[in-house]
Amino acid sequence: MKDISLIVLQLKNRQTQIDRKINQLIDQNLDPFPFERLDKGKKLIELIQKALESIEAEKLIEAGMHIKELEMEGLKIEL
Repeated sequence: MKDISLIVLQLKNRQTQIDRKINQLIDQNLDPFPFERLDKGKKLIELIQKALESIEAEKLIEAGMHIKELEMEGLKIEL
């Protein structure tokens, strides 16, 4: 596994990107409103936060499981 700090940096960058995309979707005020895209973005952010919390608590196996869930949702993290 690469340096944990690089993984944390990637997770935080992805979180920022997802936050921007969610805000962009809301600002566009599309009709029909893209609820499933917003829900997916919120789920990805929740998984990122769980992974970051696990890393901070030095529960690396748990963090790995959250990262695997992120990958299953389509978010690629370079390990």
